[in-house]
Amino acid sequence: MEELYRKYHKEVYLYAYSLCKDHHNAQDLTSNTFFKAYLSIDDVSYIKYWLFRVCRNLYLDSIRKQREYSREDISGKVQSSEVDILDQIIETDEKRQIYDLVIRLSDSYREILILYYYCGFSVKDISSNHSISESSVKTTLYRARKKLRRELEEGNGL
Repeated sequence: MEELYRKYHKEVYLYAYSLCKDHHNAQDLTSNTFFKAYLSIDDVSYIKYWLFRVCRNLYLDSIRKQREYSREDISGKVQSSEVDILDQIIETDEKRQIYDLVIRLSDSYREILILYYYCGFSVKDISSNHSISESSVKTTLYRARKKLRRELEEGNGL
């Protein structure tokens, strides 16, 4: 289990952060994801994608629970007093700024881009695990890249 954590915790955290945009919630999601993995590790064949799926489901569950208790905005808030772990994951300023632009994309664009570029999943993997066609994945990637390119050219983020 330790090896699994060492191998995937940064990627799972990055994915969790891309979902909730909050350092503390991303840490909680990452911890809960690996706890769930610990409980059912024997049943999983494609572990990396399974971890991301668990993380996403835990995030969606937390949103549902928050909506039950509160109708307030659940978007993440930046913790200015803490060192952001994302700084350790994304080493260069340019990559960090591009990632910040990715985070501002719509949920569908952001998730597909993160899975494809940051987590290394293929179009086929994303397609089969999200129950959408490969052409839809490619179209989403194209549109997301186009939007990022436009933001970069306009200087929004760099």
